[in-house]
Amino acid sequence: MGMNKFTNEQGEQQLALAEITYKATVNGEKSLTGTIYTNDKVLNKIDRGWYLEFNKEKYVITYTKPSDLGQNIKVEFDAVHEFFYKMGKTAVYSQLNDGSHTADEYLSFIFNGSGYSYQLRSTVEAFEKQSFGLKNRMALFNDFIDSTGLEFSLSGHTVTIINKVGSDLSTIVRKGFNLQELTLERNISKFVTYAKGFGAYLDENNHDAGRVTAEYISPLADIYGKLEADPVSDERYTVVENLQSKLKELVEGSYSISVGMTLEDLQKAGYAYSLPTPGDYILGIDEQLGFSQKVRIISTETQYDVQGNKQETKVTLNSISSVDEKIKSDASTSNTMNNIINGNDSIPNSWLEDATQIATEALKDTQTELKFTSNGILAIDKNDANNVVIFNSAGIGVSTNGGKTFDNAMTGKGINATAITAGVLRAIQITGVNISGSTIISKYENDQASITLDKGRLTFKNFDGREVAAIVPTTDANSGVANGSAILQYPGEILSINTNDPNTGTSLPLIKVPADSNVNDPHFELPGKLSGGIASRDNTLWISAHNQVILSGNNGSGNQLNVYGDHVDILGNFNVYNGSKNAVHPTRNGFRATPAYETAESYLGDIGEAITDGDGTIEIKIEDLFGDTINTDYAYQVFLSSYSKSHVWVSERGKNSFIVKSDEPNAPFTWELKGKRRGYEGERLVDSGLTYKEAEKIYKEVKASDKDID
Repeated sequence: MGMNKFTNEQGEQQLALAEITYKATVNGEKSLTGTIYTNDKVLNKIDRGWYLEFNKEKYVITYTKPSDLGQNIKVEFDAVHEFFYKMGKTAVYSQLNDGSHTADEYLSFIFNGSGYSYQLRSTVEAFEKQSFGLKNRMALFNDFIDSTGLEFSLSGHTVTIINKVGSDLSTIVRKGFNLQELTLERNISKFVTYAKGFGAYLDENNHDAGRVTAEYISPLADIYGKLEADPVSDERYTVVENLQSKLKELVEGSYSISVGMTLEDLQKAGYAYSLPTPGDYILGIDEQLGFSQKVRIISTETQYDVQGNKQETKVTLNSISSVDEKIKSDASTSNTMNNIINGNDSIPNSWLEDATQIATEALKDTQTELKFTSNGILAIDKNDANNVVIFNSAGIGVSTNGGKTFDNAMTGKGINATAITAGVLRAIQITGVNISGSTIISKYENDQASITLDKGRLTFKNFDGREVAAIVPTTDANSGVANGSAILQYPGEILSINTNDPNTGTSLPLIKVPADSNVNDPHFELPGKLSGGIASRDNTLWISAHNQVILSGNNGSGNQLNVYGDHVDILGNFNVYNGSKNAVHPTRNGFRATPAYETAESYLGDIGEAITDGDGTIEIKIEDLFGDTINTDYAYQVFLSSYSKSHVWVSERGKNSFIVKSDEPNAPFTWELKGKRRGYEGERLVDSGLTYKEAEKIYKEVKASDKDID
């Protein structure tokens, strides 16, 4: 680059030496910062109206800072691409009508008369803006970009607006190869797992009617707990789903890992290799940091010395948390054939027999042309000029974009590649590699038994070639979301886990899915014994444990039946179809049992004796523990029997006692109280849900058991 060309407000040009840092971002920004060291006319007079030519584009000087070094001076400066300067210094003196407008209407309103044109290469639905106008063109353009989420690139006087700038490259930047430094910054302090938001009022005339409300909780809340963000209040949201999307974006973006890189320039090593540009996706690898991720370049800063030589390029990347899942999965392919990529192994000649034949035929058919250049020998595909191979003393590079980047390289250190294409790879042993996109079949030559690995599915064939089982990834039938894996038994085939006798070559099943098991009648067998737990003895299933056996009928979320060495506890309802039962109640002095007394409703009873006093009256206190088991807020019944000729009756029933009177003093009597069981006050002849057919089966089984006992 050499001398830099500066132009003053009069159009006069001056040359000067300067160190320059060039910055470019995905939003189209192009700017320069630098330090000028020579040419007094530039050093002393650079001011308003000056601009600098860089890479055949104009950059307007926006800031200068002269410094006296004693014998000479230097000037630090900032400059922006003339597009941003001119658009920011021209205004639009009108407004669009409020309401919905198309993207072209907004852009025409911004660009008309600006000296710049635009190309919209994305479909955007019409949207509303209020009071759009009466600002400088740059502010309006930024407003448009923010509202649509689009990105733009700048070439000359044309602005191209698209969904995303850049390319999804297969370029790899790796520590020790073309990556000087990689830094990771984790934003932890703002991490949240829950957000709640409020949108427009349901009734503008009555705010008490409430607002559009939504919330979002991250799956990570199960791990880190419910960490709440500040509530969102934005009356622009009138649809719950849109508000919830905003909350999801807020929560999932609260934790991120910022990545920075300093890249080596492979052009110095002789490759026709251009550095990635803002918007490009690249694969960054730093084994020491355990980092291997495909990330998007948000901005680049390239430093040039006073001679115009490129010194280093610093790259700012987007937050990893916002990278598409597709990009993440693509990044996993970077480990393919690591031993060969790292130069730890060479490729045996026997691997390449078929590939060599294909290559030979390709050369005979003259499918490529060779060009001898100062950078080396270029082999360009005649049918597709995007396919280029470069040969020089530094190694071999492969390009699929016409030579813009050579992302697969072979050097003296080994092979750096994301894929190796060959007809057949023949090898005795392959270690430390990943093989993707392939079908692998393992079989015995003397019969048709085989194992096939294809698209993540492992299929087993029997000796006669019949498919008998498979191991497959599974998805939720309703949502289609991947949820695990399964071992499949094919109907008509046995699937079992066996214990083997190496001496006889025979095996016996421990767990077995029989051949007649199917989706309409799924069942399995346990021919083996479960030591210390479940055992089959004399056609009887024994369940045993050292301390306690727990039976649960709700997938383990509660213990319904607890068996101990000396008693059994039942938690929940207990239906008895024959035999007797007791109920156990919590009281203020422990858990107490009451013999069952069957009634149409859930009553508990107590019995006692008493004698009225000289006035023929007595107050009977309801015993405290018994009072804990019944609810006297509901009417309870008292039955009296006189032990004399006196007549006795209940004159009053209270919450904690009742009063009995007699027509003669000192009358002996007995009483019985029946009260509603606490917690079951509303039950009466509750339907058990048992059908007559089921009951018949139960009583038949009971009869059969009685006969066996006899």
